Amino acid sequence: MNWDDLKVLLALSREGSTRKAASTMGVSNTTVMRRLESLEEHIGGKLFNRTPDGYKPTALADQLLPTAKTVEQTLNEAERQVSGKDSELSGRVKLSLPAVPVTHISESVAEFAQNYPRIELDISVSDEPVDLARREADIAVRGLPKDKRPPKDIVGIKIGRISLGYYVHKELLSEAARGQRQLTCIRASHTVLNLGDLPAPETLGLESRHLIDGLTPRMVAVTHKLGVAALPCFLATQHPDLILLPGIPSAHWGHTWLLHHKDLRQSARIRALFKHLAALGEKWPSAWDTSVEEQIKAA
Repeated sequence: MNWDDLKVLLALSREGSTRKAASTMGVSNTTVMRRLESLEEHIGGKLFNRTPDGYKPTALADQLLPTAKTVEQTLNEAERQVSGKDSELSGRVKLSLPAVPVTHISESVAEFAQNYPRIELDISVSDEPVDLARREADIAVRGLPKDKRPPKDIVGIKIGRISLGYYVHKELLSEAARGQRQLTCIRASHTVLNLGDLPAPETLGLESRHLIDGLTPRMVAVTHKLGVAALPCFLATQHPDLILLPGIPSAHWGHTWLLHHKDLRQSARIRALFKHLAALGEKWPSAWDTSVEEQIKAA
């Protein structure tokens, strides 16, 4: 049984479509279909039913999936252990960054690339959770609520405090104060960052007018005077025309974490990038709970 065919089984069961599975695997849609057909022919049965909601595993696929996952875990563990013993400052590092652009993170990554020309960076951006055990990334930067910590097999340090506040364009606030326009609230139907300790918009007397998912689109909406929105302070303060809604202080939501799997802690290139990005804590616009040095030693 071909491992490449089993990877299609796993990707399709997780993603539910050939397009998403192909994107996850880094191959073409045609390749996914061809490998699925090859696997079904090899085992002599149908593995997926195509429904309006996507590809659904059959009973035969459910029998095969535990074995495929075990093989995947074994190979991933072996790969992490080999990579973790790498002593050369060269090779590829997969880095997953948040989708929201943060200037000092981008500048730090660019500086690292210049300082280590033999290390190749494979950078992706997303606000979705990243599975470091499955090598979806070697190092990830993600925000976690203040009551959450990384899993026990993940090495992580905080590189910045995240506070949320209700922000509005100063000209829109001025127009509202003169009675020329009514302030409304921009809401998100789904968002990675919940409001935390911020009051709900309805308690502020703000009527919800727009539903906009994603921090960057909401930031654009606020800068174009479409209304008031809850935004991370470190992002909103990059725009001088945005100010906190008067009388509503910001609230501590959580921290930005720098993360990698514990099996990679001895890899020279992983530790080089990890330590370089850890210095972001000194540049972050809010204070850390503990010092950079103490957290690096603990990692």
